[in-house]
Amino acid sequence: MYCYLVCNYNKCAYLRLFVNREQMMEKIIKTSEKSEKELTFEIGSNSDLILENTITNNLPWTIEKFKNTSKGKLTFPTKFDMVDDILDLDHKGKITIRMSINPEEIINKVEFGTSRLKGRIEAINKLKEAGYNVGILIAPVILVNNWKHLYRELIERLSKELTEKVKKDVFFEIIFMTYSYVHTKINEDAFPNSINLYDKEIMTGRGRGKYMYKRDVREDGEKFLREQMHKYFPNNNIEYIV
Repeated sequence: MYCYLVCNYNKCAYLRLFVNREQMMEKIIKTSEKSEKELTFEIGSNSDLILENTITNNLPWTIEKFKNTSKGKLTFPTKFDMVDDILDLDHKGKITIRMSINPEEIINKVEFGTSRLKGRIEAINKLKEAGYNVGILIAPVILVNNWKHLYRELIERLSKELTEKVKKDVFFEIIFMTYSYVHTKINEDAFPNSINLYDKEIMTGRGRGKYMYKRDVREDGEKFLREQMHKYFPNNNIEYIV
């Protein structure tokens, strides 16, 4: 269930978004209040809400609206560091923000238009200082030729640049890349300098033009990442690796 319905950057889309946000938020709050369990609502599957907020200013409204519920939490991921607009909000600990990170080389070659790694790490520290629950998404893990060096360096850098307050209870999610032929063709047209992420030697089909890393490759990747995480973040939870 999502608080945001559409994320197309055009006037009609945002008109629908503003008209419906009250209704959608009411549904989330009612569902949360009626549930016997403590529910966490993922509200960021349709867009990056930190980026969207630079245009709509919708995120402070959402956080302020939800904070007085008796039960429930909100969570969303982001690849952007423009978090200053929400740092002073009274969120009452009900919001978990998960920062998606990757090695700088992969950000530069794949994640065009997103915030640099330095800015993302600084944003994590700011959010934690402001009392938000924070998680870190290492995603998508892309197995380029020197991937072990890149991800070892990334995890080591996190251990050095995250504050002690963050490292006390930050959790991790690790997601290996799923390659989509259709999406890649679209990205190639939009970003002609992007690298080709398909590697037939280490990938296998999973239907409908999608590919994933072969089982042995994926298992080797998971083993390596777990080893690095245990070395640098031995006391922090890895929620899942997929």
